[in-house]
Amino acid sequence: MLLLSISCLCLAIICLYLIAKMRKNKRQIDQAMTVLEDIGEGNLDRKIVVDEGSEVAVLCFRLNEIVSEMKRQLSQLQVSENEYRKLITSLSHDVRTPLASLIGYLEAINDGLVTKEEQRDYLLSSQAKAFELESYIDTLFEWVKLESGERRYQFERLDVCELLREIISEWIPRMEPQFSYDVQIPEEELHCLIDELAFRRIIDNLLENCLKHSQGTTITIKLSEQKEQVWVEVADNGQGISARNLPRIFDRLYKGDEARGSKGNGLGLAIVQELVAAHHGEINASSQLGEGTVFCLMLPK
Repeated sequence: MLLLSISCLCLAIICLYLIAKMRKNKRQIDQAMTVLEDIGEGNLDRKIVVDEGSEVAVLCFRLNEIVSEMKRQLSQLQVSENEYRKLITSLSHDVRTPLASLIGYLEAINDGLVTKEEQRDYLLSSQAKAFELESYIDTLFEWVKLESGERRYQFERLDVCELLREIISEWIPRMEPQFSYDVQIPEEELHCLIDELAFRRIIDNLLENCLKHSQGTTITIKLSEQKEQVWVEVADNGQGISARNLPRIFDRLYKGDEARGSKGNGLGLAIVQELVAAHHGEINASSQLGEGTVFCLMLPK
């Protein structure tokens, strides 16, 4: 009888312990549900508080991690939305200016407000503004494809020396009115695994940056080989970039260096950095005020 009494007492204690534990777990689950309902209404700052020894502790800790990740992603989304608003505002302003000029030139010609001798100058100016608009649109589409992950690459083993010569030859008519140029490209073939269109965009944007912002008179383009890497340098002798602004020049929408002016959409160098990264390469810049800027591009062979 004593043994039976002791067994019953132990069983009762165990049952009371389990009941108490179940009630505690239920209370904590109810508290967690209250917090989750608050989170569901948009309050992502709430946390589920639970005892570490609780059976539901692991579940609650994981829910807290998920909520924290949701908050982080939402914050990033808000930053992206703000940047896109700034992008659209900036591009809208940049597009309106050449568009208004283009419309003005064409209206003047159509309304007979200019002489026949002036018409050619007006048409040339209209063409320049149309090319400027085309450049803005191409840049915007390129950035949207990069941001959305829709940009597809076709890597081929190409002679980068010949390709660079071809790209520079297309730029010579634009450089000659303002710039002299020094091109240093080896005569022998140098093959590299690249996406041709992306490489063209990289060089185009670097040269465009020099022409628009450097206020210099000389551009130097140099290609060299170092072990398993190909190096391309694009340098100018312009006003340079201040040390305060130099670390930001590859940031999206950055165009705030007073030394080089603010003309442009602030996407050119950001696109360069994205395309170089897709090639597993590196791009950096060095500059001294009053002495010019050097962009150094490294691509693995």
